[in-house]
Amino acid sequence: MDFDLSQPKTAFEIPPIDFREDLNDEQYAAVTAEPGPLLILAGAGSGKTRTLTYRVAYLLSKGVDPKDILLLTFTNKAAKEMLSRVEDLTGYEPRRFWGGTFHSIGHRLLRIHSEAVGLAKNFTILDAGEAETVLKHAVEAVDKTFFKNKTHPKPGPLSSIISMARNTCSSIEETIVHYYPQHHELIENVQSFAKAYESRKQEQKVVDYDDLLTNWLKLMDTSPEIREYYNQRFKHTLVDEYQDTNTLQAKIVEIMGANHQIMAVGDDAQ
Repeated sequence: MDFDLSQPKTAFEIPPIDFREDLNDEQYAAVTAEPGPLLILAGAGSGKTRTLTYRVAYLLSKGVDPKDILLLTFTNKAAKEMLSRVEDLTGYEPRRFWGGTFHSIGHRLLRIHSEAVGLAKNFTILDAGEAETVLKHAVEAVDKTFFKNKTHPKPGPLSSIISMARNTCSSIEETIVHYYPQHHELIENVQSFAKAYESRKQEQKVVDYDDLLTNWLKLMDTSPEIREYYNQRFKHTLVDEYQDTNTLQAKIVEIMGANHQIMAVGDDAQ
């Protein structure tokens, strides 16, 4: 067990919180549950985010250090609001936590460990439009006439195919067969374009948004010492809006929460 339920260990004095008074029965049961894998499913407006917020406060009240908590959300606004509410409840400032979107946490990790995954320390993040331009140039370097054929996907749709493959941890062939069968005859083309796109990004020392996640997973998969460090550090992983996670994000949650101290909240009706 990662915290002593009867003997808080933190030297920081947390204001008393009446969890029983502030929460309904279901929320209270989730917030005060023993450490371990917890999946909270509830509908819209039922207080899922409130439950996750109070779970953070509860962990802190039991002596868990803020640096031991990893909080993953799907918007920066949600992370900011949640940690602001935690500060109101406990006095702990948001900067003491590792909390934010999957992409922001991936970015933070890669700035620290870029060289472990072959990235330049000063890599630049492309926005969606910039990434499409890099892809367009990569494609034209392989086949300068590809986009002249009106039946071929333009840079935007082509980018979506490659992104789908990465976020579902599937091959280009599997992705096209399952999601883009109209482009079945282009499988080999897209495979070569994806490789050229990766090479061009590497040359230009740039990454796209998907790279922040794929390289995060690569970092954990290929660097045992780094993975062990973060598995030891983040004793509690909390995930908001879990129903929105894709395969890549789910793999990240699994590898970051290897100790199974994960609480995920979501709406199975969405």
